[in-house]
Amino acid sequence: GEPGVAAALFGAAAVTDWFDGYLARRWNQQSALGALLDPLADKLLVCGTLLLVVEHASHIVITAPAAAILFRELGVSSLREWMAVHRPDSAQGVAVAWHGKVKTALQLLALQAMLAG
Repeated sequence: GEPGVAAALFGAAAVTDWFDGYLARRWNQQSALGALLDPLADKLLVCGTLLLVVEHASHIVITAPAAAILFRELGVSSLREWMAVHRPDSAQGVAVAWHGKVKTALQLLALQAMLAG
């Protein structure tokens, strides 16, 4: 396929994901379902794209960092779930901070650059 088309579609998905969260916060339309689905959408977008990039590249220089990112995503998600079940009063201790949003933005930009080729 065309790398530019893949990068454009990925960029559109990333921007709409950000815009959705921005509008939810601005209009105070946050919900428990949104709190569940937004990070899930982020992870599906990142992990799905990583799998496609790894499949296309087939090289350890791409595969090793992709695996590290996937393991980190699974680890953080598991920790959040464990905290919500076993330490519900402390669940805010694993809340998303500004640096997590910066990490996600940088991940999305890097993946878009990789898709563009």
